[in-house]
Amino acid sequence: MLFDSMNHPYYITTPIYYPNGEPHLGHIYTTIVCDVLARYHRLAGQKTFLLTGTDEHGAKMVKTAADQGVEPRVLADRCAAVFRDLWKELRISNDDFLRTTEDRHKAGVQEIVRRLLANGDIYLGSYQGWYDVGQEEFVTETEAKANSYNSAISGKPLTRFEEASYFFRLDKYRQRILDHIENNPQFILPEGRLNEVVSKLKGGVDDLSISRATLKWGIPLPNDPDHVLYVWIDALSNYLTALGYAAADDSLFRQFWPADAHLIGKDILWFHSVYWPAMLLSLGLELPRHIVAHGWFKSAGRKMSKSLGNFVDLQKVRAAINLYGLDGLRFFLLESAPF
Repeated sequence: MLFDSMNHPYYITTPIYYPNGEPHLGHIYTTIVCDVLARYHRLAGQKTFLLTGTDEHGAKMVKTAADQGVEPRVLADRCAAVFRDLWKELRISNDDFLRTTEDRHKAGVQEIVRRLLANGDIYLGSYQGWYDVGQEEFVTETEAKANSYNSAISGKPLTRFEEASYFFRLDKYRQRILDHIENNPQFILPEGRLNEVVSKLKGGVDDLSISRATLKWGIPLPNDPDHVLYVWIDALSNYLTALGYAAADDSLFRQFWPADAHLIGKDILWFHSVYWPAMLLSLGLELPRHIVAHGWFKSAGRKMSKSLGNFVDLQKVRAAINLYGLDGLRFFLLESAPF
């Protein structure tokens, strides 16, 4: 159903990737799938926009940079360049590459926060609980206990976290998101992923902590510069800021929004199918037509990831391309890991 209409411009996005290390097979797979869809729509005569980029703020970047003895900006610049150059090497036809450290993104995010504040959807509170640094995600006491206070994704210990924080009124939009899903059964694809989200939403949601007072590597809140934005408000906004939302020239936004498909891995489905729609509803914007979540590449039964070090790296990918060609790699990935 990603081909359901040729009567409007087509906008497709990859996730924006953490540049705390080199890209691996998982990043390449997602980006190639988006590239194939974008090429299809261009060949069909549709105006098409393919967005990708890098998500450069947050605690994970600070930790990796500290481990390497460099400033976060140095790490971000170095690794973002690797992502950008790789997509050229693999002939990805992206129309834009957005870095969340760019001024255009920072300005757009701060305007988004101003509008959320004006709507009464952000308030100051305090947070105490468990935090998964690898996923940049807060974890409930129940979830933490069920996994012996380790990350459900990486298996690494959770961090106890307590500080003043600004919150977004996520619970305010819970029922509206449920109603949207019910009225648009292909909003989340495939169906099994939709069922997971609906089940969790029906159990209730907490308001979302969106800021850090102890972290300085991020975008300052316009109303309180002592706090920087928590990664998900910052990162998810890229789908708007890349199109010039709230900028002097918003012609791309007016032409391409709403997105036709956000293609993501299943580990970030909740953020895209709950946090993101709630933000858009607060801003009075249309929701994306489809949020499509694919599975993981696994190694020894565990998700391939940079944090676990069990991934297929660029050296192995390039060796495969040398043997079978770039089209051989593209065909293999699409044929062996279909939706």
